[in-house]
Amino acid sequence: MRCIICGNEYEKLLCGVCRQTKDVDRLCEDIISYQIGSGINPVWDDVARSFAREENLVNVLFAMAYEYESPIKEYMQILSMCGTNMGVKKASRPWLYETYDSCKDMPGLNKYQSNNLTAILIDAYYKDYDYKKADELATYLYEQTELPDRAYYILGDFYTQTRRYDKGEKLLLNGIALANGALKDMLEDKLQDLRARRLGKAAGGKVEYMPASPVNKEIYIKFMETIGVHIEYKTKKIQVPDKLSRDEYPTPVEIRETSFDTFVAFDVETTGRNASIDSMTEIAAIRVVNGQVVESKEFTFQELVYPYKCRISAEVEQLTGITNDMVKDARQMWEVFPDFADFIGDDILVGYNCMAFDSRFLVRAGRYSNRIITNKYFDVMKYAEKFGDRLGFTDKKVSLEALSDRLCIENPQAHRALADAVTTARVYLELLKMDGDSEQVNLDEMLDDIDSW
Repeated sequence: MRCIICGNEYEKLLCGVCRQTKDVDRLCEDIISYQIGSGINPVWDDVARSFAREENLVNVLFAMAYEYESPIKEYMQILSMCGTNMGVKKASRPWLYETYDSCKDMPGLNKYQSNNLTAILIDAYYKDYDYKKADELATYLYEQTELPDRAYYILGDFYTQTRRYDKGEKLLLNGIALANGALKDMLEDKLQDLRARRLGKAAGGKVEYMPASPVNKEIYIKFMETIGVHIEYKTKKIQVPDKLSRDEYPTPVEIRETSFDTFVAFDVETTGRNASIDSMTEIAAIRVVNGQVVESKEFTFQELVYPYKCRISAEVEQLTGITNDMVKDARQMWEVFPDFADFIGDDILVGYNCMAFDSRFLVRAGRYSNRIITNKYFDVMKYAEKFGDRLGFTDKKVSLEALSDRLCIENPQAHRALADAVTTARVYLELLKMDGDSEQVNLDEMLDDIDSW
């Protein structure tokens, strides 16, 4: 083994000389920010290559910490857990609290190191919604004359989230004046965020911070009252009906025959894939009569749905374009579903992957609205398996987007319910035509064979 600092042969990560002379904070900063493969430090490049993931070089700090006595040991371990982040990730925050408690009263940390740990704790406390503890530490740190780089960012962020914009702006500006590189960019971004939030939504900025869950909202509002900030918050009162049990609601029935060209194509957008815990955000349908797709008002149904006990994640927002703000005034699924049921009547319901997905959300909405539908379902994705060879697909589970592209059917707004319902209808009709053509070809071949006899 070689000393990770000087590269000389040694039985531990640090030789005795380097352990005594190397500045701990500089060492931590250098390892955390090191660009692996740059060749600046061949020893560190070699160590990084020994890991399954080279970016795990930062974990060396955790191991190296055992070369030092407490509380420097714990200090280095905490910095290694932060890595390139300002604070410790959620899963490791219980460990942070326990580690800090074990060493906080020990002598041995200088002022810079102590303030650095305080900043990391502020970040952890307020992200765990313990605003009171975070504020006590922030009040202390705000009065210090010299702060570590991360403290400017964490304090600026905390004061932004608790709507004390003057304090936050002062800290961020001071940090920008002292920082360089990536940290300076982060501080400037946070300053822009603060100024946008101060302007408020009406002026085109971002909405002022509020936690997502109702429980954490209440904790936040109570804390804000203690610092003299009153927040008007109206909860949306939801009266949940007595729903039918699973046993009371019929299981969706699937048909496979294709002897129909009058039907209702439908689609739902949701917060996730689990119909037991996720919720619809949009439901839409189009009625097709005698193979004719007419996108007129009387032949279409479309409505946004307020997601019950759910929020739309950033990933789902990006996929569908449906945001939490768009659905905040929408009706609940049990209010929308009866209108949907009236629209579809007794028609066959045609969907894409509907047996594994969409039908389950309809069943849940039907249970909550006490409205039973017994419509038969037809799954176009399963029907498309028949044409895999002709269309060049080897995977049975072909996406609607891929299949419509192959059939030259344009979907102007993929992952929105009405656009996907219309596309599903057009894809089904196109496959139905291909099916008819293949049957005609087979009949012609049989007639040719008869003539040859």
